[in-house]
Amino acid sequence: MTLGGVYALIAFTLSVALATTHVLNVAHGTLMVLGAALATLLTRFMGLSLPLSVLGVAGCFALMGLLFDAVFVRPILHKSRETILITSIVATFGLALAMETLLGFYWARWVDPEPSFSLSLPAPHIEVRGIVLSTQRLLIFAYAVVAIGVFHLVLKHTPVGKAARALAQDYEGALIVGVNPRAVSRAIYTLGVSFTAISGAFYVLTVPLDPYQGIWLTLVALIVVVIGGVGSLPGALLGGLLLGMIQALTVFFVGSGWSPIMFLLVLFLILVFRPQGLLGGRR
Repeated sequence: MTLGGVYALIAFTLSVALATTHVLNVAHGTLMVLGAALATLLTRFMGLSLPLSVLGVAGCFALMGLLFDAVFVRPILHKSRETILITSIVATFGLALAMETLLGFYWARWVDPEPSFSLSLPAPHIEVRGIVLSTQRLLIFAYAVVAIGVFHLVLKHTPVGKAARALAQDYEGALIVGVNPRAVSRAIYTLGVSFTAISGAFYVLTVPLDPYQGIWLTLVALIVVVIGGVGSLPGALLGGLLLGMIQALTVFFVGSGWSPIMFLLVLFLILVFRPQGLLGGRR
């Protein structure tokens, strides 16, 4: 459930961006790895506490979200959906490769010869009626619940959220009634990139990452989006929990090497039998 909550969150931020701007950000998982790297640097090598490190990650990646929107999204928003999709895939794939290479090279050169990002939280386990619960995993799950709740409130009860839902439902109709897609994309990418990076900081409390796992995490987020349906928050939550439980059970019963195979098998079955996703509507 902990893994599923994180997967749901990163998948939903990717899904909302895809539904509202038609930009497929292949560097999405790499931004999560960068968040984990910055949190590791601030906590393990600079001595900051975890809360301060998370605040630092949030601030830095909110600015990065604004920069990403200005450089990769805004220049292509006026083009056709197909052009936006193809251009964004090519551009962000190159960005992901560049960021992974630079991160791995300079981390090994300046910080640690063996790049690996992981954090630990010195806190006792919690025991409930003989069941021992990990404090770190409970913290991650609480973060995922709070973050998903924030996104739900933003989408349902704020002007930006309503505009984003309007663009996702009917892009041309939303433009006709005066929705500004540039303002919406700026807000979506600022929030999305920031929460994705923070997710990386929490993720490495239990699972270490290396600089070259970003594209795999993007693929995981895409699988969750396909399972749940593009733009659906309940669908992302259901898909993330399902994928997290599949991964945990596969690792426990078979071995970690089988997890990617199970992910792709689930993706194949969903595409064949319900291509709109479990909670997505037909279009």
